[in-house]
Amino acid sequence: MSILGKNLSAYVKFARTGMILIVLMGLIRFFVGISGVPYERATHLVSMTSLTLLLFVIYGHIAAARGFGTYRHLLPTAAALSISMYGFIILAILTEGVSGLHGYFHFHTIQNMAGTLPSASHVMTLGNVMGHIGGQILAWIPVTFLGWGLASLGFLLSPFLAFLRNAFLLVAGFGVFRLVVGAMGVPQVIGTWISSITLLAMILAIYYGYSAPSHGFHRYWQVIPMGFLISTALNLVVIAGMLSASNFMIANYFNPEGVSINQHILAHLVGSIVGTIPFALLVGIGFAAARRKPALKSQPAT
Repeated sequence: MSILGKNLSAYVKFARTGMILIVLMGLIRFFVGISGVPYERATHLVSMTSLTLLLFVIYGHIAAARGFGTYRHLLPTAAALSISMYGFIILAILTEGVSGLHGYFHFHTIQNMAGTLPSASHVMTLGNVMGHIGGQILAWIPVTFLGWGLASLGFLLSPFLAFLRNAFLLVAGFGVFRLVVGAMGVPQVIGTWISSITLLAMILAIYYGYSAPSHGFHRYWQVIPMGFLISTALNLVVIAGMLSASNFMIANYFNPEGVSINQHILAHLVGSIVGTIPFALLVGIGFAAARRKPALKSQPAT
């Protein structure tokens, strides 16, 4: 079967690793849910949706880097990834609905919709199960097109993603270091500075701005996507650290007192966009310094 000039098997082969990761995350989520871990404690850490959204962007980047195709070929790729997610979700809903298991896929969703219920048997009806499955099938279509958009963004930003890859790894590694330092009980006045992800990201912004011209980036507008990506990486790592520390109940520097987790997540998601401005300026400083370097070298000695 050919889709947009490529066999269906070509799309499946291309997205195979991502599809496997989605299914594995689904299995983890299923077993965590039926094990009795409270929904609020673990749902974000075992989120199939978050993983799939990230994979949309990653596969857009991979498609550009490997020359897999054009923007139109990203739609079947996004469909393959979203089918893996919703296919597993539907199977999990059926399993929970038929068996009566209390997990994150069906029981918790229906319970929230119905409010406080006198018994679990009231929610485990065939009508509820089929209605829930129908909702997931309807959701698959807009999510696939959302995935196409995110994959297209990854495709468009592919040169920047490749250039900043090591920066992303450093920021993620520093996030783990910050978790460890906090869990060890290092006083906050010391630990928060030696494990500051923001400070690291600022240094990386200047460094990569300075390195950009030697890697083929010669336009000043290119500091904007670099600033956006560094800001996004920083805020996503902070969110991941915050959720990990909260759900595993370990001492940390991520969660400020008096602010709920949801409020903190929202603030950092908005911060990914707002932070583009200062980080783009820092990238621009390094970029401008690198652009001036040849001119300084060419000046005659006096």
